[in-house]
Amino acid sequence: MNRKKISMTPWIPCIIAVCCALVAFSGCTSPQQPVAKTGDTVAVYYTVSFPNGQVFESNKNGSPLEFTVGSGQVLAGFDEAVVGMSPGQTKTVTLIPEKAYGPYREELVYTASTERMKELTATMDLIGNYTYPGMEPVYFVQLPDGSMGYLRFSNITEETMTVDMNHPLAGKDLVFEITLVDIVG
Repeated sequence: MNRKKISMTPWIPCIIAVCCALVAFSGCTSPQQPVAKTGDTVAVYYTVSFPNGQVFESNKNGSPLEFTVGSGQVLAGFDEAVVGMSPGQTKTVTLIPEKAYGPYREELVYTASTERMKELTATMDLIGNYTYPGMEPVYFVQLPDGSMGYLRFSNITEETMTVDMNHPLAGKDLVFEITLVDIVG
């Protein structure tokens, strides 16, 4: 019986080409999940706590926060944390003061006359107050230039009191749990 030898050599380049094509195009059949980038408008749920785990603010039972990434509408560290996230993704980040409300500034703390502070606060546009866990109440005031100011009073006697104009979260590390709900636009 006379058998003819068949060479497989011509088929090897074809097989390699098909394999390469399958590898190259394998990602094309399933769409890539979009990621948030600077300039995108996003919607997020968040919870913020102190490093000891004490939660003091969350929007999880409300509406998502919508903002444009990189626009300065939120804390710098919060902005940075959202970049690269995909809808449905949750991450936990700790923001140092420089990426949150800034360092605590001693020059914003002074002793004032109790009587004089009563007179001044009577003429100020007090917007409201809020008490963060473990702190004196913070009074929000509208400053003459239209910006928001903060006042905390402590060590109050009939003659004097300590006035602190720092943001109540200045100098504090903050832990954020962020869930990207959607990239709106």
